[in-house]
Amino acid sequence: MAASSVNRARYREYAQYLRVAADRLDMAVAPARLEYLRSKVNSERHIFLAWVAVWMLIAMASLLPLLMVLGYHFSWPVPASVAAQAEALYSQLDAMKSAAANMVVIVLGAMFCAATTIAYVPIIAHHGALNDLEYAHRVLRDIERR
Repeated sequence: MAASSVNRARYREYAQYLRVAADRLDMAVAPARLEYLRSKVNSERHIFLAWVAVWMLIAMASLLPLLMVLGYHFSWPVPASVAAQAEALYSQLDAMKSAAANMVVIVLGAMFCAATTIAYVPIIAHHGALNDLEYAHRVLRDIERR
């Protein structure tokens, strides 16, 4: 627990450094510094975006079969192509023992919840650092446009 708070504080300091460096960037003195700061800021932003994208894809991959099974079970209106796939998936689960089929549905629901949580925990934990990164990104983009 203490290690994560230390890492969070160090990352916040790093993001604040990038923010201050972007604010103090003088293009007349250091034009090469712009590319260096942009690459650092963009790489940190892309790490967070990739993390969220991967885990949300995992969440959606577990949510779709769950919704198909529930939609077929409760006779929700769905397009014909989805209904055929949902019926095939439901019949496969129905062929299993009842306890195993219930376990599959429970695991799919738990995977969706876990993947969604894992996707957003770093964003919530590092919200201050992300604000600093976004601010630095905007400042650097404005400097580049001038």
